[in-house]
Amino acid sequence: MKKTALLFFFLSVCSVFCMAQTQDEADVIRSSWAQKPIVGVKDGNILTLLRAFNKVWPTTPATEILAHPVSTGNEADSYAIVVDRPNGYVSAQELGDDGEDIAACVWKRSNGHKLFAVAYTRYHGLFPHPIMLFYDYNAATQTLTPELDALAQFLPAFNDASVDAVHFQLPQHGKDVVVTEYLMGWYFSIKHTYKWNGMGPEWYSTTIEHMDEMCQLYDNYYQLENKVKFDKFALHDFDEDDNPELWLSSDNGDSQAIYSIVAGKIQMVASTYFKTHFLFHSNTIGSAGGCGTGCFAAQYVTLEHSLPQRKFEDNQSYNYQTDEMESTYVMDGKEISTQEGEKFLKSLGEPEELTPLFGRIK
Repeated sequence: MKKTALLFFFLSVCSVFCMAQTQDEADVIRSSWAQKPIVGVKDGNILTLLRAFNKVWPTTPATEILAHPVSTGNEADSYAIVVDRPNGYVSAQELGDDGEDIAACVWKRSNGHKLFAVAYTRYHGLFPHPIMLFYDYNAATQTLTPELDALAQFLPAFNDASVDAVHFQLPQHGKDVVVTEYLMGWYFSIKHTYKWNGMGPEWYSTTIEHMDEMCQLYDNYYQLENKVKFDKFALHDFDEDDNPELWLSSDNGDSQAIYSIVAGKIQMVASTYFKTHFLFHSNTIGSAGGCGTGCFAAQYVTLEHSLPQRKFEDNQSYNYQTDEMESTYVMDGKEISTQEGEKFLKSLGEPEELTPLFGRIK
């Protein structure tokens, strides 16, 4: 009986230890690395820096690199390892759906120090949970000091780990760091490029996948001769289905469009041009404005699972004989009665005010 109790206790302790180790590799690093300099680092060699980091924040892929510091390629049983000492780059990618990846590189800085970067990812099914860490290496003090720059504190556009998969790509060749966000079931991506400025990576550009197709949808709708130019973007989940829609806008806000992307299919849900504006009601998006002398038009689209489910039009024109505005209501392409149209508008309630945090497109 005592042996059984001891065995149960031992297994429980092991289980707790394993869980704590997993937590240390993923969560604790993210929450605590910035408060902990690493001392006693003898030189700025990439393997020396990685070894010092791994002593404080141990991970399985880093341990694999240090145990076998030679490139293996994809024929390896567990990890594909790259060790490029001349370029100051190492990586280990665990083969399979779940697991861990790590990459690290080192740059020479204009102040005589070095910048050491680590990109570590722990996978849970299809969703990666990455972190990007930066350290200043001072050879005189043999210290790696954490640096919290904008890239180390990178926040996804939608900022939801359950739907926004982020991949950090450190350079083996050159100095560009690329951060790619995958959304809409991996059918859509946003790529951010950071270029070296002498001291560290600095934001250079953000590109939106399928931008040409989305601009073409807008141009065709408004029959524009000159192609629309969108300068900023935001992501917002209008129907709260955990699949955000893409909101594009020109700098002055005259041209705006909201797109849904489902299973790779792109649809322009709503748009504004010149003197029109958006109206937001729960899971319904409207666009309204003047359409000429004595004319006002509003179009509403209701979203469900990121797909347009209902389209409503409110077309108003001035009747010079009665000196009143008259409305014509259309639901899904069919004209409906005034009573039905007013009932729908009343069900929307007051419009909500949205002030999205736009990111730059360059």
